[in-house]
Amino acid sequence: MNAHHHIVSIGASAGGMEEIASFFDQKPLAGVSYVIIQHWSPDFRTRMAELLARHLELVIREAENGILVEADHVYIIPYDKYMTLQKGRLLVTDKGREQRPHGTIDRFFNSLAADQGEKAIGVILSGTGNDGTDGIRSIHQAGGMVIARDPETTEFGGMPASAIATGLVDFVAEPELMPVIIEKYVLQSRTALLDQNEEMTMQMILDLIRDNTTFDFSGYQHATLSRRTRKRAINQNFSSLADYLSFLKGTPEEMSALAREFLTGVTPNYPNQQLRR
Repeated sequence: MNAHHHIVSIGASAGGMEEIASFFDQKPLAGVSYVIIQHWSPDFRTRMAELLARHLELVIREAENGILVEADHVYIIPYDKYMTLQKGRLLVTDKGREQRPHGTIDRFFNSLAADQGEKAIGVILSGTGNDGTDGIRSIHQAGGMVIARDPETTEFGGMPASAIATGLVDFVAEPELMPVIIEKYVLQSRTALLDQNEEMTMQMILDLIRDNTTFDFSGYQHATLSRRTRKRAINQNFSSLADYLSFLKGTPEEMSALAREFLTGVTPNYPNQQLRR
């Protein structure tokens, strides 16, 4: 991956200033980057900079083409632009005069997932339509984390509702609670799951699933399965794969849930039936 820190991308509607304010009022975790994505009005950058000025530890700037994403920075997408991430750098392009929906959030989320993998964090605050839905699939498949706001608590709940309907959102929470969730996830990711025999433990997990369910993942890419397992273990508050394995042995429902997680967008290394008959 191209960054040594997590990158949090926040997707919100043009009317989402209050939600973003609630998020950053909680003094989000230092040591990560924040990228705000949406099609804003021309004066958004000025208002957002004023809003975030109280957080002196965060550098707030409008994104520029080719700029390297640094920790403790908040990057705001320029007005009427697309933005993607490549090799840890922001790439900015014109939207032009296209009449079709732009998919601004999807475009950035997809690139974030491809570039940062499990260090990608997608946040859906508000919006209409389903922009962001395709992007959270990419983040999920890359092993990252997705949080969405409860659509019932916002006027612009179409986008969060579409995201939640995919079944790929890890947490549903109000904006002021999201920084705590992100901090817990990031801190655990930095220090957890450092088993010396992780490869052996992962094989034992796959054997356990094979022997106790109808699924056999022996032909699948172990790196992807391992990443998915680490993420699920962290979300279940385990600090090692060995402890998570012990939990799986006594919790059939978690074993089945992990198997279903593997089935989402993971490709076998070679032709092999995943269902054992």
